[in-house]
Amino acid sequence: MNMTKKTLPRLAKGLACLTAALLLLDCGHAAERKTENLILITLDGVRYQELFGGLDLEILKATSSGKPEATKTYQRFWADTPKERREKLLPFFWGEWMQRHGSVAGNPQKGSSVRLANRLHFSYPGYSEILTGQARDDLITSNDKVLNPNPTVLEFLRRKLGLPQKQVAAFASWDVIGVAVEHTAGAVFANAGFQAYEHPDPVVQAVSRLQFEMLTPWDTVRHDEVTFRLGMAHLKTHRPRVFYLSFGETDDWAHDKRYDRVLAAIARFDSMFKELWNWLQADAQYQDKTTLLITTDHGRGDIALNWHSHNAKIKDSKNTWLAVISPDSPLRGEWVGGEPIVMDQIAATLCRFVGLDYSKQNSKAGKPITRLFDK
Repeated sequence: MNMTKKTLPRLAKGLACLTAALLLLDCGHAAERKTENLILITLDGVRYQELFGGLDLEILKATSSGKPEATKTYQRFWADTPKERREKLLPFFWGEWMQRHGSVAGNPQKGSSVRLANRLHFSYPGYSEILTGQARDDLITSNDKVLNPNPTVLEFLRRKLGLPQKQVAAFASWDVIGVAVEHTAGAVFANAGFQAYEHPDPVVQAVSRLQFEMLTPWDTVRHDEVTFRLGMAHLKTHRPRVFYLSFGETDDWAHDKRYDRVLAAIARFDSMFKELWNWLQADAQYQDKTTLLITTDHGRGDIALNWHSHNAKIKDSKNTWLAVISPDSPLRGEWVGGEPIVMDQIAATLCRFVGLDYSKQNSKAGKPITRLFDK
């Protein structure tokens, strides 16, 4: 095209109008988006079977020395239908959250699927898939405590949002999470495993000391109650915009074949959800401005013989679930049908809620879950 003295000003004016329109469009999207804070919560090895169906009587029978009906676990959590059982186990989750504020995917009875992309189906590969958006079976082949070989979404969010270290915080029961959350040492504020936490409140100091006195049966996993208390103290004091809570006891009790403790731990998570939510909704920074994603790092076996295990040879280990509570997602209750969700989509989905494109860090990562944003 030949550029004349007349066409050049017209072209420049047209480009200026187009740029202004695009800026207005971006501003409109920003105005519609309510999320300013992100909270990621993982519940290590929690099966979709308990989340959607509550107590599994066959597993309780296999793990009880006498009649299962005589156990406190049966008396506390049993009901006639899966819906009633899950509501006994997670009353706040299925009541307040799923009825009024969020949605959950991964119930095969509803034709909904959430699955791992990695083929190893144990913890570190699962967490790395969640945190980086990429499944690298060749880079992470064990649960060894080494820095993540890939940059994580937490590092990306800190950099893009221009946040100080304590504004991007991770509190975890398993010590390996302290390195799984970052590729560059010190990029994220992390407190994981049996690790002291400095805080001016003497009550918080006491909780930090207690973790070394009331030891768990495991050398690398502290009590989830400690993780929650220290995490809540950090949330209230440092007001992070990106916050990660990683609970671990459910996986270890399962490996020890303590089904009663697994259910008790899940029920305790529900109480934690309620406490966290009530605090968020009473605080001006977080009220109706916070998106929460809750998931697990892997599934487990689906029968009484292998429910306690998970690995590449146990088929159901790849099947997980995902719950989202967000002011920017209209979905409520259980997902029915739809395309399978892959766990490598979580990192990009977190970023999408705050208007960021995660592919700029990792072009090989899974894409955002578009169904969450459909109006």
